[in-house]
Amino acid sequence: MKFTDALVELTRTEPQSINPSNPGRAFDDSGDLTEALKDHYDPEQVKAKLLQCVQWYVTKKKKGRSKAKKAARKVEEEKEVAEQQGTRDTDAAQDEATLLEDAIKLAAAGKEALKSEAGDKEGTVAKDAAKQIITKMCGNGYVASEEGHIIEDFLQTFMSGFKNLAAVSIAGAFYEATTTTQDKYPGVWSDISKLKLVVSLFLFNATQHVLEGDIQHGRGFASFACYMEEMILRLQTNAKVTFSWKTIELTRADERTLVKYLRQHIPCTCLDTKYKEVKSMTKTGACANPLCHAPDRYRVERSTMLYCTRCRAANYCSRECQKAAWPKHKSHCGIPV
Repeated sequence: MKFTDALVELTRTEPQSINPSNPGRAFDDSGDLTEALKDHYDPEQVKAKLLQCVQWYVTKKKKGRSKAKKAARKVEEEKEVAEQQGTRDTDAAQDEATLLEDAIKLAAAGKEALKSEAGDKEGTVAKDAAKQIITKMCGNGYVASEEGHIIEDFLQTFMSGFKNLAAVSIAGAFYEATTTTQDKYPGVWSDISKLKLVVSLFLFNATQHVLEGDIQHGRGFASFACYMEEMILRLQTNAKVTFSWKTIELTRADERTLVKYLRQHIPCTCLDTKYKEVKSMTKTGACANPLCHAPDRYRVERSTMLYCTRCRAANYCSRECQKAAWPKHKSHCGIPV
């Protein structure tokens, strides 16, 4: 009988007396243990112990099963919670994506709505900024050549000669500038292509000064360009060309007249925005009568002026000034200017 079978058997047998003569005999596990055990232990005690062991085992097993069930239930609950949380996260993500999509649609709609109000303004600002960048890169018609340094030196010499008499007489100052440059640069004065480069360089400087807000220097360079154009006409036609009154006017022209003149003489659009700004200004002109008694003969409102119907070059502030200037004007009236 096996040891475990013997234990079970002991729980079923009646208690017997213990043999005091043999209290500690060893036993063989492979043999019949029932007889051996009953001589040494009280069967009732063994039975009680076994019952305690069984009860402990059963209780422990129940507790183990209970813990296992609790653990399994906890796992299931955690799994269920995770699934619910995942579902909520998915729903939240979907809601968030929906809200984001709606926000994008609203932003696009708002952008479209603002185009009608601010679109034109923003477009204008962007165009103006682009024009400013292009203007800085633009030569306004002037293209430097291999002889560019000669043209630039010519310009500086012309300006120096002009300044010597500018405070005394505008006509005398132009004459002085012409004489000075003819002596130093006869090759330029005899070459129309070089004179055209001089004109384009004067126009470039005038345009840049106007764009920078320096109207006074812009007037000076514009009048120099106008004068050199007259000289080119003289060389091309071999005709006697008069000193144009337009040249005199440009030395003191109002901003609108100055910008309009330059805009008509440069090949680019750098002055288009500027012209829109000054277009509403009142145009003024200069009275061609040197003895005019007007407070400012160079600032007469253009709409009130009279002009010579024959040459259309000379303007007057009144009929009296036109008559007074005729004796001198008739000597060159009608000559190309």
